[in-house]
Amino acid sequence: MRQQNTPLAWILLITLSLIWGSSFILIKKGLIALAPEEVGALRIVAAFVVLIPFAIRGLRQVKKEQWRFLISVGLSGSLIPSFLFATAQTEIPSAITGVLNTLTPICTILFGVIVYHQVHPRRVFFGAFIGIIGTAILILARSAEELTINIYALLVVLATLFYATNLNLIKYHLQGLRSPVFPSFLWVQLRLSICLGLLIL
Repeated sequence: MRQQNTPLAWILLITLSLIWGSSFILIKKGLIALAPEEVGALRIVAAFVVLIPFAIRGLRQVKKEQWRFLISVGLSGSLIPSFLFATAQTEIPSAITGVLNTLTPICTILFGVIVYHQVHPRRVFFGAFIGIIGTAILILARSAEELTINIYALLVVLATLFYATNLNLIKYHLQGLRSPVFPSFLWVQLRLSICLGLLIL
């Protein structure tokens, strides 16, 4: 049955877009006073504070064999990308970071095809190809004499690969869990411990 696009759905979509898009601007602002490791750590600690109530409440729903996937989701979907984005934005603008982050759907599709043998229409691969070309143009920075690769832009691309891993893990291994359960207690505890250690250092 087709779902209705209610005004509330549009409001939630626009709100989510603003929050998601503004994160890169806030990272850039945070780097004025903080080191990239501190910015990444603070993002994870903030996520811990928000998600821990859901994690504790949903702990009983997690099966023993799902813990390794939950930990992998935490690492690939939050912990590692947070530090990659913060490090990358020490050298590239937040606008470029946001554009490169749109590689996530493309990487998700390719990851699913390669690892899980997903089948997609040809137009999906054509769109992915166009996206890759656009990304390559952004990564290659023309200097006065030669064409060079912006290493920091590659960090953002690497982060999108981790996001792609995260989304496919959820789709194929954690479908039985409701979304609030994903930040399981062990997962957020692991993230908090690592990040607090980095903050202390």
